[in-house]
Amino acid sequence: MNASDKQPTAKTPADPVQDSIEALRARARSFVPVGKVDQLARQWLPPGRTEAARQDLALRLANELALSITSLLGATPFDRLARATTPDSPQQAQALAALRQARFHLLQRKSGHWIDAATGQAVPIAGVTPMITDSEHCLVRLAPFPDGAFRVAGEAVGLDDAARAVALGFMRPDRRGLTNPTRCAEAVFRHIVRHARIEPPSPFHPETNPLDRIAAAWADLGREPLAEERMLVRPITSQGEMFAAMRAVSFARDLGQPRLAAAYTSIARVMMESLALRATNGSTSGGIDAMSADLDIAIARGLVPPETRALFDSLRLRVEIRPAAGAGGNPDVDKLIQRIQGLRAKTVERGCTEQEALAAAEKVAELLDRHGLSMSELDMRRQACEGVGITTDRKRRAPIDDCVGMIGVFFDCRLWGETRSDGMLHYVFFGMPADVQAALYLYDLVALAFTSETAAFQNGAAYRKTDSSQRRTMTTSFQVGLARGINAKLSALRDARTGAIRQGPGRDLVPIKASIVDEELARLGLTLRKKSAARRMVRSDAFEAGKEAGERFEYRQGIAGGRSNDR
Repeated sequence: MNASDKQPTAKTPADPVQDSIEALRARARSFVPVGKVDQLARQWLPPGRTEAARQDLALRLANELALSITSLLGATPFDRLARATTPDSPQQAQALAALRQARFHLLQRKSGHWIDAATGQAVPIAGVTPMITDSEHCLVRLAPFPDGAFRVAGEAVGLDDAARAVALGFMRPDRRGLTNPTRCAEAVFRHIVRHARIEPPSPFHPETNPLDRIAAAWADLGREPLAEERMLVRPITSQGEMFAAMRAVSFARDLGQPRLAAAYTSIARVMMESLALRATNGSTSGGIDAMSADLDIAIARGLVPPETRALFDSLRLRVEIRPAAGAGGNPDVDKLIQRIQGLRAKTVERGCTEQEALAAAEKVAELLDRHGLSMSELDMRRQACEGVGITTDRKRRAPIDDCVGMIGVFFDCRLWGETRSDGMLHYVFFGMPADVQAALYLYDLVALAFTSETAAFQNGAAYRKTDSSQRRTMTTSFQVGLARGINAKLSALRDARTGAIRQGPGRDLVPIKASIVDEELARLGLTLRKKSAARRMVRSDAFEAGKEAGERFEYRQGIAGGRSNDR
């Protein structure tokens, strides 16, 4: 097998099922454990420094295999994707079900037909069909459909005689198929990575790779890309893609293509800027210092050419990150932020009930709305959006997490969630500086309310008389109801605020603020998707008690001892 030749496929036009398969494959990659692809590639690469093309081959095949590897509980990335996805069409539902059953097959091409070499049976393939150029055998993941046909669910990897022999070593007696298709693919891919004949043909694939497609277009520009052209890079930005762009710089230079190398350099710069911006705005991913440390590790493991270090350092000097935090020198906004931060410090120190938390939210909203009415469009546009992260002490979602999205909506913030490298849940509020500080304040209030209301519930008669084996369920049920009640109250408050603003003189600034936040969010290259709240089995009595606690709010009560001083 020629290591630089990626096996193509022939696609039939207007095939919504195959389109769904390709889209789901891309989404399933986010469910591959962090570092798994690099780990596989390192295991397959021979000792010592290897060619860049062999490294690229190892990463490509590792990406392919990672989608079939199961967790300790037996779940593949497609299984985890299915649990987190609600199909939006019958084609997508059918494709997802088939992908969960997809397996690697050793195929042989005979007289224009495909035969399973491990069983001798014909394999009907619909839609995309494998196309291999240098051999009559290939290893490819196939997804079974109810009509008895299969569809290609991955890259078709052509096999020479030696690689085919490795695959046949996994054949069951009496031609009953492969004993372990995933282990077979891993052994075959390892053999290919270690023994493939490395030649210098282009490793770039603009017809299938978005990164290569953008680089090819920029290489033809004859100038630096414009701002709107650079925006195309931000949505595909990740640290892995940035390292891939820097690897491609070395490939292009080795092939004597300086304009292409310059294009990948520009792409890497945009990605570095985007990742650094995300880190500046509270994200746990990115950050130039963290990227630098990861690059050293990648170089030491042979995944990135050593010359990439010099390129990284030169880009680091050229990347300019506009500070995300701050109000742009507006003393009124700074004063408002200080006031909110002062309220936050007092409340966190004193603690609060659920009623006080919601009253405080209403009070801060009034401060923000009153300030907004005095602002002009110019004042608003002078502000720099900021993002601030909150790291929880949990690795799994809890009922309080159901409130986080409503908190962001209440204060006009965009919100996204992440999982840190240590597994802890992390949230980022992004928006106007005062709005973000208000969201942080409300998050603290809600967290304190959860603590105090849960403690009060656990001191009640219903909880104390519950069997100890059911008390955890009781507490969770109460907190689910509490979150439901708090969200309902915040939603009502939000609707009342929105109605008042639309009738007042500040109504024209509402869409302007939203557009400013969305424009700044686009600079980070993030596409946010709504995630539904987790479904939990609850005890109805505890749930209703929590819901009632979340609805016991009198708007005019305020914060005891604090309203008059802060007016």
